[in-house]
Amino acid sequence: MSSQRSIPTLDRISTLPDSVICHILSFLPTKQSVTTTMISKRWNPLWLSVLTLDFDDQNFSDFATFRHFIYSVMLTRHTTLPIQSLRLKCGVSSGCNPYDINRIVRAALQRGIVNLILDFSYTDFDFQIGLSTTISSVFNCRNLVVLKLTCLTFTVVPQFNFPLLKTLHLDSVSFLGDQNEEFYKFVELCPILEELQTTNMQFWVSNDCDNGKYNKCFSNLVRAKICNLTWSWNVPFAWICNAKFLHIELSKEQKVHTFHNLTHFELIFKSVWQRKWNWLVELLEHCPKLQNLTLNQLYGHGFDKENWKEPKNVPECIFSQLRKCSFIAYEGKQCEFRFAEYILKSAKVLRTMTINASLVDINLKHQMLRDLSLCPRGSATCKLSFD
Repeated sequence: MSSQRSIPTLDRISTLPDSVICHILSFLPTKQSVTTTMISKRWNPLWLSVLTLDFDDQNFSDFATFRHFIYSVMLTRHTTLPIQSLRLKCGVSSGCNPYDINRIVRAALQRGIVNLILDFSYTDFDFQIGLSTTISSVFNCRNLVVLKLTCLTFTVVPQFNFPLLKTLHLDSVSFLGDQNEEFYKFVELCPILEELQTTNMQFWVSNDCDNGKYNKCFSNLVRAKICNLTWSWNVPFAWICNAKFLHIELSKEQKVHTFHNLTHFELIFKSVWQRKWNWLVELLEHCPKLQNLTLNQLYGHGFDKENWKEPKNVPECIFSQLRKCSFIAYEGKQCEFRFAEYILKSAKVLRTMTINASLVDINLKHQMLRDLSLCPRGSATCKLSFD
């Protein structure tokens, strides 16, 4: 007769220290965190000690209910308890009011916030203009380490100084004044910034910006991600030239800048231009430490008109530094193949070349694999991988 193993009924989570449970609750939206009071008396007061607040109006029937919930949470917490992190997302519920948002953000910032995420997606221009008090409150908060803003319109950027800011994300943020002048304040007044991400931003950056007024850079920058620039805009390379990890979406040729520290580079071609592959070689000549290169052609295919010829000199990073090279949305067009062949032949320490050709049929993939497999390799240890 087989004996059945008894299933333990011990509540192991409730035996954890309060600090550990609060840390677990900090990963939940505040609405879910509050519901844990129903588990047991042991859990009842714990959510009040969580240092992270996460409010999203899409989980509420209307803005009035959402506003009442936020006020209840803020009033229930002890006034001396700090708020380390606040994420506020609104714009989905009906009746969303900028006046109330201004009050909520101002009250939260008085609790010593370090990480602030404000997302006003789906709001209109008038709503964003009505958030001027919110903007002023945020820019008076000198102890911010992380700042992420989505869908905000600045009439004028207030005077500010972010001496501790390390992470800055700006998504669909507009400056009604001089775009360069206003954004350049971030370059000057975020002295230890390590991570910059911009999406749907517009920079009137001259190709000579490194010789002009806007010639400073984020000196401590480690990561930069520049996405969704329209065709007419230039990438502010001079501002991000110290990055070690760089992700950029390009629609046109840019003036080449030197990246002394760059080790990982992902480049997404969003259109086709005449000198694309020649320009890329020129850029690589200014990336002496590059070890990982990813080229994404998902939006950059078209008529392969460029008569690209292999350059006489090999960039130093390709010859002696490059360890991994990846092609995403590879179609095996003439210049594309020639560039891959050039990398395989010239890279002496290359370990892996990865080809992602998910958009082509299986027979063409086999042909691509055969063609690339026959290419001479400068590195004896290089492996060719097809996704």
